[in-house]
Amino acid sequence: MNTNSIFTEQLEILKNKGYNYRFIKKNDSLYCSEKDLNFRSYELSITEQFRYEDKREPSKNTVLYAIESTEYGLKGFLVNNS
Repeated sequence: MNTNSIFTEQLEILKNKGYNYRFIKKNDSLYCSEKDLNFRSYELSITEQFRYEDKREPSKNTVLYAIESTEYGLKGFLVNNS
């Protein structure tokens, strides 16, 4: 199984657990476009983290974060590529 299919499978598992909102890094905050809300890091909790490394290009990796805001009742994810 390749890294891309493992990533896709894990993302589906998170969505089935209710992590349906996508967060994107925007300056010093995380933005949820579906709710049009910006969050500072202290307003969110990372509940799970998954790292995927490209075996062909070790300098490339992807991290999938499961993120939760208890104040707003939001569960979502952030994909960080480097």
